Amino acid sequence: MYETTQYPIRPALKQAHESVWQRIAETGSFWSGEDRVAIVNEARASLSCSLCQNRKNALSPNALSGSHDSVSHLPPIVVDLIHRLRTDPGRFTKTVFEQFCERYPSQEYVEIISVVASSVIIDTMHSCLGLDLPDVGRPDTRAPTGSEPALVEEGGAWLPLGQRDQRRSDLGFRRVPNILRAMGSVPSAVSLFFTCFRSHYSMMGVPLDLHASQCEFIAARVSALNECFY
Repeated sequence: MYETTQYPIRPALKQAHESVWQRIAETGSFWSGEDRVAIVNEARASLSCSLCQNRKNALSPNALSGSHDSVSHLPPIVVDLIHRLRTDPGRFTKTVFEQFCERYPSQEYVEIISVVASSVIIDTMHSCLGLDLPDVGRPDTRAPTGSEPALVEEGGAWLPLGQRDQRRSDLGFRRVPNILRAMGSVPSAVSLFFTCFRSHYSMMGVPLDLHASQCEFIAARVSALNECFY
């Protein structure tokens, strides 16, 4: 991965992306390897989906119904979830979440989130470097492994959160931020996404002249410009 780019890529970032890309095609706790590869393909297909484009331009995405330009065997409600997450996450509502959870456990939603979000990071990196999107590996055909032991608690969110940890890092940030707790009901989903995410975002061991509050201000401004709901 990234062998043909002219830009220097940190070895740790390259290694993290390669590890995550291989793990995406492996069977998870709730979705098979074939399903997870299909999730990536649907996330990619959503960018050219007619329904998604029309919803993005509409005053409300829920004002429009129809069929997505699907490219997989996944059920329509799963395809709809993936396409919404990829193309219009800022207007993703609790109603959509609850409709999905009427058919599937919330842990299956969490695993989809981790696969979609991880693949978006890697695809975006390739696009920014002018590289073709990487081929998803041959999918694992084993059946999902089932629920994982997880320490969770109710915290007023849509789904149970990983337990709170009041400790803070040297930079003043909580050691277990809410974005990590949000996927706490599926530890393997946490591992997948944060292996990919931290290789870009982590500031541990990096000399900084900025205070933690200043870093958060910059991050909040960038998130607002990118329409990051979180």
